[in-house]
Amino acid sequence: MQESYGLAVTPVAAAVAAALYPGLTTQAQETQTATRGVLEEIVVSARKRTESAQDIPIAIQALSQDTLAAMGAKAMEDYARFIPSVNVVTYSNSSSVVVFRGAITGAGYIAQSTSSVYLDEISITTTGAQPSVRMVDIERVEALSGPQGTLYGSDAQAGTMRVVTNKPNPSIFESVFDGEVRAGPDSDLSYRGSLVFNIPLIEDKLALRVVGYNDKDGGFIDNVFGHTPDESAIQGPGFYPAGFGTLDNSAAVEDRWNDSETIGGRASLRWDINDDWSTTVSIAGQDSDSGADNHYDPYVGDLKTVRFHDEWTTDKFSLYSLTIEGDLGFAQLVSATSYYERKHNYQVDSTTYAHYWAASYCHDSAYTSAELPYYWTNPDTGYVVFYPVYCHGTSVDSDFFNLSKLNAQQDKFTQEIRLSHQGDTLDWIVGLYYEDSLDAWQSSFAGPTTGGDGSVNVYQDSVSLNYWEWFFSDLYGTPVTYPDATSHWHSESRTDWEQKAVFGEATWHINDRLDLTVGGRYFDRSNTNRYVVRSPGGFNNVGEPSINDPELRDAILATGEVPGRTGRDKEFIPKVSLSYAFADNRLMYGLYTRGKRPGGINRTRGEPFFPANYESDLMDNYEVGYKSLFAEGAGRFNATGYHMVWSDYQLELVDPSSAVCEDPLVDAVPGVCGQPWQRVVANAGEAHITGLSVELDYAPNANWTLGMNAEFMQAETDTEHDLNGDGINNLVAGLRLPVVPKFKASGWAEYHWPVQWNGQKDAFIRTQWSYTGDTLNILEPLSAVDSPNPQFKNAAYTIGDIRAGLTGDDWEVSVFVNNVTDERAQYTHADGYFDWGASSVADGRERIQNIYTNRPREFGVRYTKRWGD
Repeated sequence: MQESYGLAVTPVAAAVAAALYPGLTTQAQETQTATRGVLEEIVVSARKRTESAQDIPIAIQALSQDTLAAMGAKAMEDYARFIPSVNVVTYSNSSSVVVFRGAITGAGYIAQSTSSVYLDEISITTTGAQPSVRMVDIERVEALSGPQGTLYGSDAQAGTMRVVTNKPNPSIFESVFDGEVRAGPDSDLSYRGSLVFNIPLIEDKLALRVVGYNDKDGGFIDNVFGHTPDESAIQGPGFYPAGFGTLDNSAAVEDRWNDSETIGGRASLRWDINDDWSTTVSIAGQDSDSGADNHYDPYVGDLKTVRFHDEWTTDKFSLYSLTIEGDLGFAQLVSATSYYERKHNYQVDSTTYAHYWAASYCHDSAYTSAELPYYWTNPDTGYVVFYPVYCHGTSVDSDFFNLSKLNAQQDKFTQEIRLSHQGDTLDWIVGLYYEDSLDAWQSSFAGPTTGGDGSVNVYQDSVSLNYWEWFFSDLYGTPVTYPDATSHWHSESRTDWEQKAVFGEATWHINDRLDLTVGGRYFDRSNTNRYVVRSPGGFNNVGEPSINDPELRDAILATGEVPGRTGRDKEFIPKVSLSYAFADNRLMYGLYTRGKRPGGINRTRGEPFFPANYESDLMDNYEVGYKSLFAEGAGRFNATGYHMVWSDYQLELVDPSSAVCEDPLVDAVPGVCGQPWQRVVANAGEAHITGLSVELDYAPNANWTLGMNAEFMQAETDTEHDLNGDGINNLVAGLRLPVVPKFKASGWAEYHWPVQWNGQKDAFIRTQWSYTGDTLNILEPLSAVDSPNPQFKNAAYTIGDIRAGLTGDDWEVSVFVNNVTDERAQYTHADGYFDWGASSVADGRERIQNIYTNRPREFGVRYTKRWGD
């Protein structure tokens, strides 16, 4: 068996063991005095058993409760800055996209994530962006880089983020208050406050831990006065109708309109039944209400934008779990049962998007109704309009506002049962896993309104509705009206997933220094998707078969539900590693793992270019690592090198067959043009990700702690692919994967010293800086000259913070400056909204562009107080 590293048990370990906030107990102060100059040992459970992070032959970075508090982390984007293998793209205060080791091909809402997020034993990973768990009463965060499919399943293709909460302690009573206030010249007042109670109900047997918090993030983006787009930035003057640009956003103008409020809480009841058995029941919930997303338009001004509707997002999740742990003598038993529910709703302005399509297709042709009697005719001119569905105004050339809404829900039930044993010669773990999940949403896209809060819909007055009623009346041979329709496009999707898996891992301690680990996981996953588009439609008439596919319409009328498409895939995921522990606190290892992301079913309508089913993609990871301590435990140096081969990677895109046929008299060609618009997932080829990650921590004496980490990465495509079916390879070998920096680094320094003020206190000051290299917003290299959704380079950015404070026996107060240099990070440029193709002559805006960014410079104060045993 490998010998454990000789790290001292520092205040962090003491704080974790007692589930206390950092630096708030006399015991912690005494321990800290005794162990200054020795780095903390962080005990983790990444491999479903308790062990030191330095002893594990995998790439793992763990942030303790002390560290999270020292860096002032309140959410995922705060601590991810200091995890070099992770890039977090933050869209709002309630959701983010998590990327491990650059494994992403673009933002989307159909394909599963390549990275998983866990809250304790519960996977909260969902399609698209993940909820942002607030850092309140958190014991530690564990970032497991590289495929973790053996123990964490199909969502862990590239890595797993584990957020571990503090557990009830039946031996002590305590309560903790943590409050913070901050503001800046470019942001409204923000605050956060939390209360924690740990209550022993039966001493050493039964305890209840309750957490409650309320956070308010003040807005920092101004929605300023402006007009609707009136000219194409690509085609030039005359492309947009003369009536465009006459409406303004005066009803939606608002300063700091991206504010948000998050309210949440947790409650855990732990019963130590006897020396061998325990059970924990937990419930957690979080409710976030946000204004607009955190993006601005540089063509309007710094931290400013022009939008025509109030924008908002609500994100609410609930978790329920039951964990039973028992000692069977020959093995430890863990049964983890959980249910997770998330509801996500938003309202977003789509005026610029709808103007682009209206200008492109909502115009008179050169044909009259006499020449083409089977097409809709503009009553004002007598000329045929080929695509009147895009005419959202009261006439072909009239101006309009446009709004989109979405209601989404994810449910997930999981059951995992595992047995584990740790022995002198062999450690092993085996388990069974079951998951039943649902991903459903309804979207009313591009509905015309009177602007402002969007409450007054005017689709009933539009040319688009007039066309649909004409079309369906002609199709069914009887007058058809849609008095409840609010948009020309209302879509609904429901995907049911079922997964069964068996997994295991065994470590053979060949001798005192050499370990061999083998493991694997077998998946059996099936899914059924039901998808329908109602044109026209709306939230008020869900269930109406207003569908321009007669067969689908008849099926819905006959069965009462949308027919489903079913898919299934099975896969075995292996793992092999060999590690050697040297006598002087050094560990070297080699590792092979495979990660798998499940395939699925496209929401196929008509005869598209891409197949109805897409296959799973695989990630083969070849990794070597080195972990070490030096200077008698005062220093730590870890390094990891890896090469990952991504086979059949999934790419989310619009099926090219939805393009308009070049001949206006040809309605559709299978797989080429005129097919229904639909976003699909395709297997696009191979890519590789090669990188080197290093970490260095050093405590030269009892006062100083220094640290840095960095990651160098190359993430590129290796094969060519034709995305449009035109014989031209849009994707070629050597393209950079999007939102992936080639280099990311961070560093920090913290200094402590004793002060005499009403007794001895501990003063501290900390500075921390992070650098993220430039990235690309999308994979395909579309030109900004002629594409309304081009590829942009997101500029590199550096963010620095300073924090100083004073710690007493049971309290701590600190002042801080976040984003000292007032950096404007470019997380990413918005894609798919056709903004770049529009401009406003009336406002003097050459382009329209949306960049997601971070919070500006802010000053604040934080106070923490503990009461109890």
